[in-house]
Amino acid sequence: MICPFFGQNEDYCDVGCGYISPSDVKKIIQFCSTHPDRCPVFQYLMERHPGIAAHPAWTESAPALQNSAPLPQPVAPGPPSAAVILGGKLAMAPEHAGKNNSRASGDTLAKPAPSGLLAFGLTTALLSLHQTGLLPIDNTMLGMGVFYGGLCQIIVGFLEWKRHHAFGATAFTSLGLFWLSLIAMSMLSGSSFGQFPQDAAMAAYLVLWGLFTLVLFIGALRLNRSLQFVLGSLMLFYFLLAAGTATGNRIILAGAGWDGVLCALSAIYTGLAQILNEIFGRSVVPLGEHNCPTPRMVQKRPS
Repeated sequence: MICPFFGQNEDYCDVGCGYISPSDVKKIIQFCSTHPDRCPVFQYLMERHPGIAAHPAWTESAPALQNSAPLPQPVAPGPPSAAVILGGKLAMAPEHAGKNNSRASGDTLAKPAPSGLLAFGLTTALLSLHQTGLLPIDNTMLGMGVFYGGLCQIIVGFLEWKRHHAFGATAFTSLGLFWLSLIAMSMLSGSSFGQFPQDAAMAAYLVLWGLFTLVLFIGALRLNRSLQFVLGSLMLFYFLLAAGTATGNRIILAGAGWDGVLCALSAIYTGLAQILNEIFGRSVVPLGEHNCPTPRMVQKRPS
């Protein structure tokens, strides 16, 4: 018996998709490929997608769930029998599952990534339009940079950390702090704290962010194609801005602006697509999902 939600995408269960952590491997072996009915994530998803229960491929392979005995679980610190550890993540114990919404589990928190993608996309669009020469820098861009591009992405990064997603936590918190640092350099210039960085220093600043995004892009090769495009175009955006700043070439800076507009639109598309796919319970807007390994493939990997 294999969990019908495993191996799909993050609109369902993201265990085993992309990077396989040791806790993912444990959960796949213990639940996804043997007894998914004993997993609180499975129970929550079955409530959200009751049509899966009637699918022939699932009903033929699923045993009688009412006769299943719960697997032994180590008890986490806290009130007796109040929580158990499932696949390295904290979840409510069976006797408390009926009294508490299954969203209390770290596995079933609402996905924060769409908010982060939209914050990044909309704020980057304003900056990029300025680079093309279509918009001036004013309080509109500064306000968006501080509160939406900055604080919102930092909050999303902490929520991704809560969901045990190191990639999302690192990407969103870092890009949020990038916006705050960029706004700080702009607002503090001309004050007693100093002046705006020289072209060479600003180019070095942008090159470092381009290298950081390059690493994220390599990690995204295990994720969906849409996110790969976002990070790939963002990496090019940083390097073009660095080249234009170092040389003072307006053509390069304008090219960076239009690349940034394309990057922003792709981020907005990805965020809205994730929202719509979750609402409809299926992939109605394509993201170019990366094929996840099956439980059988994972179990055959050498330890």
